[in-house]
Amino acid sequence: MKVVLLLVVVVGVAFGEEYTSKFDNVDLDQILSSDRLLRNYINCLLEKGKCTPDGTELKKNLPDALENECSKCTPKQRDGAKKVIRYLIENKR
Repeated sequence: MKVVLLLVVVVGVAFGEEYTSKFDNVDLDQILSSDRLLRNYINCLLEKGKCTPDGTELKKNLPDALENECSKCTPKQRDGAKKVIRYLIENKR
């Protein structure tokens, strides 16, 4: 479940055929290394806490990204998704 939820960190707002690259420069290492930041994103996605503006936009597009296997993701977003998934599998089971 956490894997699915954190995928939103790298998925942007749908625009045309690809998600926007507006959030491609989110510092994933900083988020993944901070329990507080990671928990804030998870709580946002689970509607258990406030969302940052980027969290709100990202959350809105998560269902589409998951249903379509990130087909609208930019290459950088795909790489980020792999990084987040790998981290969660190895560290947050």
